[in-house]
Amino acid sequence: MTLQQPGAPDDAPPFFLVGAIRSGTTLLRIMLGHHSRICRCHEMEYVASAIVGRKEWPDAHSYARDLPQHYDFHSSGFVANASLAFPELARDLFAQLRAADGKDVAGATVHNHFDELTRIWPGARFIHLERDPRDVARSCVATGWAAGNVWAASDIWIAADDSWQRLKAQVPESRRIELKFEDLVAQPEIELERVCRFLGVSYEPSMLDIEGDTTYRRPSKRDARSWREDAPPKDLRIMEARFGTRLTRAGYTPSGLPPLRISAARSMLLRLGHRWGRMRASQRRYGFWLWGAAAVSRPLAHVPTVREARSRLRAAMRTIDELHMR
Repeated sequence: MTLQQPGAPDDAPPFFLVGAIRSGTTLLRIMLGHHSRICRCHEMEYVASAIVGRKEWPDAHSYARDLPQHYDFHSSGFVANASLAFPELARDLFAQLRAADGKDVAGATVHNHFDELTRIWPGARFIHLERDPRDVARSCVATGWAAGNVWAASDIWIAADDSWQRLKAQVPESRRIELKFEDLVAQPEIELERVCRFLGVSYEPSMLDIEGDTTYRRPSKRDARSWREDAPPKDLRIMEARFGTRLTRAGYTPSGLPPLRISAARSMLLRLGHRWGRMRASQRRYGFWLWGAAAVSRPLAHVPTVREARSRLRAAMRTIDELHMR
C-alpha cells in the first residue's frame, strides 16, 4: 500500500492518544473506537522509538526487517514498504491503519517518545491522558514486566511527563487537549464529549457500549482505584520522593507522609531491586527455559542464525503475552 496523494482524505493529519502506560489509554481508545467516525487508535510505538535521539532518518530496509519484532506491529497485519524513505514509510503505515478501520477520523496510541511524532506529522493533534502517577507506578509494578518496584516504575510516568512537556512547547493549544483518568471514569460522557469536540465530531452514546465486544466494562468511579486504599506508606514515600514537585504540578495532592530522602546508596539498592523484580516476574511468566534462552541469546542478536532463533523465541513469548494482555 502506498501513500495517498496530498489532499486526499487519507492524507489528513492524524491525531495521537498519548500518555504513560497504565494511564487508561486502552480504555479511552476502545471508547473512541466505538464512535462511528473514529478509528480504534491501535498502538504505534514502533515509529517514535526508531527516531528518538537521531538527527538522520533510520535506514528503511533495516527498519522494515526489524519491525516484526515489535509486538504491536506484529499483531497489526500492516506491511512496511522498504522502498520508501523512512518518513514516507511511517506515513504509509499510518495510511494502512486508517484503511483498516475505514473511518475518516484516524489516530494511534503512543506511550513513549511521542514528542518525536511531530517530525513526521507536523500538523498532528494530540490527546494527552494523565493519571495519578502513584497509581500509574503501582499498576506498572503489578504487570510484572514494566517495572520491578515503585521506584523504577515512577520513571515510566516521569518519561511520559517529560515527553508531554516537550510536546506542549512544539504544538499550539488548538492541536492538543489534556484529560485526567480520574475525570474520565467519574464523568465519562462529559470527558468524551470534550474529546469529540476537539476531534470535530459529535459525541455518540455508543462510545460507552464497550462491554459487548471487549473485556472492558463501562467506566465508573470504581475504576479510579486510588493509592489511598492499599498502598504501603513505605512505597508512597519512595514514589513521592522520586516525583518531587512534579506531583503537585500535575495537579495531585501529596499523601502528607513525612518526606523521604533517597541517598545514593539507597538509590542503587532500589535499582537492583527493580532488576531482580523484573527478572523474577519474567521467569514466572515465560518459564525458566524460555526466559533463559532469550537472556543468553541477547548479546549475540547481531549473528544472523541467532537473530532467527530469537525471532522464534519472541514469537513464543508473544503468545504468552497475549494471554496476559488487557
